[in-house]
Amino acid sequence: MQTNEIIQAINNPQTLENLYQTKQTEFLTWLVEATEKYPESETLRVWNARIAFSNIPASDKSGIQPFHVFLISIIAGTLVRLHTFIDTGWYQSRFVPVIVIGALMTYFSFSESRHSKIIPLSGMLICVTVLLLLPDVTSASITMSLIHMPLVLLSLLALTFMGNEWKSDSSRILFVRYLGETLIYTAIILLGGIVLTFLTLALFSLIHIDMIDWYLNNVVVFGLVASPIVATYLYDVALGRESRLATIIANIFSPLFLVTVCVYLLAIIAQGKSPYADRDFLITINGLLLVVLAITIYSLSGKGSMSNRPLMDTINICLVAVTLVINVYALSAILFRLAEYGISPNRVSVTGANILIFGHLILILKNYIEHIRHRCSSERLLNTVTKYLPFYTGWSVLMVIGLPLAFGFK
Repeated sequence: MQTNEIIQAINNPQTLENLYQTKQTEFLTWLVEATEKYPESETLRVWNARIAFSNIPASDKSGIQPFHVFLISIIAGTLVRLHTFIDTGWYQSRFVPVIVIGALMTYFSFSESRHSKIIPLSGMLICVTVLLLLPDVTSASITMSLIHMPLVLLSLLALTFMGNEWKSDSSRILFVRYLGETLIYTAIILLGGIVLTFLTLALFSLIHIDMIDWYLNNVVVFGLVASPIVATYLYDVALGRESRLATIIANIFSPLFLVTVCVYLLAIIAQGKSPYADRDFLITINGLLLVVLAITIYSLSGKGSMSNRPLMDTINICLVAVTLVINVYALSAILFRLAEYGISPNRVSVTGANILIFGHLILILKNYIEHIRHRCSSERLLNTVTKYLPFYTGWSVLMVIGLPLAFGFK
């Protein structure tokens, strides 16, 4: 007979939440059994009320409706199209991320009407002000500032998503899952849009109507802007935030990336490739760090508090460890370039991001090893991910505001 894990964790709210998020089918069965055994438990009464509420159709309990999605998409698309009246390079490079992420913030403002919106709105106004005040010149510091601005905006989106529960580790991991799921569904929508675009243009070309420019400048632009908003609605309402595609894909690609990274490390050694003089090599390594971090985080986000998957855990540990070996090599090259060529906005940004991600992976590796040795719970392992996220926010804010000021906008 299968052990009732709810009874085992009845006094541990975080473990119960992890059980609900990762083992919903079993959870419902366990909840019925636990309620029959402990009918006086206040914890079980709360969970029964929550389950009863979650069974209400999403459209009945959510403040968001398809009309809202359509309205937000139209307004956001119209704002993006303003580039036809304003200098294209200046407007699009600065404000398209603000418009798209601002549209998602508006979505959750409708959806989570009880959440406080003062801090996210104030943060958005500050971001817009910074973008307006940054000089319209081509410089490395301003480019780095614009590159990091979407990270600041994603932090504001996280505050809108989590509301008053922004300190909760479970809320933070839900937001991380949302980002992964939305990215996947956005990609699926865009693939469908590409097929529709080619089909439409081909059909009209058969009757000798040239509508390429109009279609690309209007329909495609609105479709690109609307795709993450529609993807958010699909995940949030249609799927009830129950999709686990990001975790599944991460688990599929973990062993593939492990093989790739191991072969890459051997190739570096065999060819004697030197990152000390090859800038593209360093950029590749930083991209590898980001990909491995994302795979590890989404693989971890799907772990149940009692889940038993030693093979996947071993693969993830090996993947992180091999990546860190490569990163130590690359980090030494970055420090060498700083000493040899001096400080520049690009080198400061790359060095800081490299050290930040390197530190995060070290913590994940340490707790992951302790986890498989049964010295670290799944909750603590997940907390390694969530508690580090504010450091990324702080770094991105520093790069957006501090870097241009430190280098005199050069």
